[in-house]
Amino acid sequence: MCAVSAHRTGPVPRHALRRGTRGFAAFVLFLTAWIVLAIALFVLPSSTIGHETLVVLVPLGIAFGLAHFVALAGVLRRRAWSVPLTLYLTATGLGMAAFAVLLVGTGVDPFARPGSVTTIGTRADVLGLLAWLSGSCIVAARFVVTGMAPPVGRPSAIGARAVAAPSGSPAPQIVAPPPAHVPGTLTA
Repeated sequence: MCAVSAHRTGPVPRHALRRGTRGFAAFVLFLTAWIVLAIALFVLPSSTIGHETLVVLVPLGIAFGLAHFVALAGVLRRRAWSVPLTLYLTATGLGMAAFAVLLVGTGVDPFARPGSVTTIGTRADVLGLLAWLSGSCIVAARFVVTGMAPPVGRPSAIGARAVAAPSGSPAPQIVAPPPAHVPGTLTA
């Protein structure tokens, strides 16, 4: 009988080294998308915001939530465009959260029902929601960037060249290209 090895003998693909980070980023994007859609579909229409403003905010909120699902699909399929899309969604989400914090700080509760009294507790709830959304945006962006980056310390397949092995060596050697100069760093 011939023995079959359970271990791969070839090189591990680059994306396999960061599998968990992309999955976690997709999970956080999934949670954030549902929260954004719930706010856009259920909370905003019942708030004290004027009808003219809601006509603009609700479709934009729905589009923002659906863009999270598009970014999630790109992250799961390892598409390069998912990183800039996730970073764009993070910047937009942080900007909206900062604006909402300013509204709450000035005494306007953007999620309050008409005729309700804004208390310290409701303001704390809104601030907690905004902090959670901001944190999840930052976490998703961090794990998307980390999960899609090439591994550090290993020569990439792009730009590496095979060099003939010296006599007596069993295999050719892989020589990585010299590192490119990164602006803003000191070189000796």
